[in-house]
Amino acid sequence: MPTSNTPSNIFQSKWLYLVVVVILSATTIAAWYYRQGHNKPVLHQLRDKQQGYTTYTGTAGERKKITLPDNTTVILNGNTRLMVPDSFMRQHVVLLDGEAYFDAPGPLIVKTNILIMTTQPAAAFKIRCFELQQGATAYLVSGKVQVTKSYLSTTDNQPEILGNGNMILANKEIDLMEKETYVPLEMKEWLDEKMSFEKEPFMNVMHKLEDWYGTEIYVDGNTAEVAPVTASFDHATLSQALDDLRKQTKFTYKISNEKVNITF
Repeated sequence: MPTSNTPSNIFQSKWLYLVVVVILSATTIAAWYYRQGHNKPVLHQLRDKQQGYTTYTGTAGERKKITLPDNTTVILNGNTRLMVPDSFMRQHVVLLDGEAYFDAPGPLIVKTNILIMTTQPAAAFKIRCFELQQGATAYLVSGKVQVTKSYLSTTDNQPEILGNGNMILANKEIDLMEKETYVPLEMKEWLDEKMSFEKEPFMNVMHKLEDWYGTEIYVDGNTAEVAPVTASFDHATLSQALDDLRKQTKFTYKISNEKVNITF
């Protein structure tokens, strides 16, 4: 009767050991690259190493309005970083990680890890593109903008020109960039910072708040029996909106730098 020390079993044991070592080595290498990628500065691949940058940061659950040296108006949504290089007045290029609205009176180039927006020659538009996400959207409000991919695409590198009512849907993972249309009224509401709900399901309201404030909302607990929400907000911060909503639905919440936790 063969024992565990037969040549066949010894070979299998060595082969299994080799497979385990290879898997562990690959996992270790992958983890190292993951940590290295997350230790790099935001938009590391787009930065000019010869340039200094001034960084403006949006506050979670709020919007911040700034004016660039060329009088471009910018509205930063929560969890957003805008990097303005020292050469801005010569090149009119900025880097964006997050969501922001730009009203540019002249030439402006906004670079993200998925899309590049170039005014022609002046335009107002909103773009949402977080470096840690694969999707991006951009909405033209006025003027014209040329949109291109900021990465090398093997399927389509042709630019799109956005006119009134046009938007861009993009996904880097599947290498997609398509021009679509949108409802201008929705953009007007966002710019006016006014939103209202009439007997709206609670989770629908949470999804709207996520989009409105550029954050993620996690709900813990049973929402099936939560009454529909009726409410309106005018220039409210996320905290103010949640404070008002919890009077109706009796939950607790906590806002961290990048997300909101709601508990029933």
